[in-house]
Amino acid sequence: MPRFYLDVLHEREVREDPQGQEFADLEAARAEAVASARYLVAHGILSNEDLSDRSFLIRAENEDVLLTVPFRDTLPGTLKGGALPRSHHSAQPHVPAPSPAAAACLAQQRAEQDFEWLFEEHGKALGQSEERFRTLIEALPAAIYMTDAAGRITFCNEAAVALAGRRPVIGEDQWCVTWRLYKLDGTPLPHDQCPMAIALKEDRLIRGTEKVAERPDGTRVSVMPFPTPLHDATGTLVGGVNMLLDTTTHHSRAESRIGPH
Repeated sequence: MPRFYLDVLHEREVREDPQGQEFADLEAARAEAVASARYLVAHGILSNEDLSDRSFLIRAENEDVLLTVPFRDTLPGTLKGGALPRSHHSAQPHVPAPSPAAAACLAQQRAEQDFEWLFEEHGKALGQSEERFRTLIEALPAAIYMTDAAGRITFCNEAAVALAGRRPVIGEDQWCVTWRLYKLDGTPLPHDQCPMAIALKEDRLIRGTEKVAERPDGTRVSVMPFPTPLHDATGTLVGGVNMLLDTTTHHSRAESRIGPH
């Protein structure tokens, strides 16, 4: 397979991808660039840093630049234009990369913090348009979807579509956006017994669990779910929101391309 290099252009400086990666074709390389750009911009939002002015330059082995992928052009919906949302997190100076175990722990802590913030924003949005709330969901790097009180999918961000390998049927798919679910030991897990289903049926948070999701193409990814019931101003259960934290290594590949920033 041909090898392509995803260099990063920022203003007039180019950070070269030293190793590159083999892809089936240029379109596959472009898809990887789009996914990495979305992750990096969202990660920047959570660090109060705007990375949307960067671009990937997809370079062939003969050094020819075949395609330019501006980070901002990869963003979904309303995030393509105007100022990006500011994060609730304080900006942090660059520090050396933690070990894989520490990184996983930090990722879980960040997910918990993101959800606490998201719930605060949902409370502010009660009785108002949900457009801003959904825009905030699109800004987060993890796969997130929402359901009604019966578990029917009402909204999902593009990260959830990418993680699941499928686009759920809004109003019909129930409990989860994934195609199939398994416990870590390989036992099949029916959707009506998944963490989101339990969270809604018992009206309680579910934390500290990990499952395996299978895509329609047969590939599998491990995910850490954060299903949480949502209530209206009277305390009535109106639905739920779930963040699926991808515990695979895609984020480390993306970050290695852009380096310290």
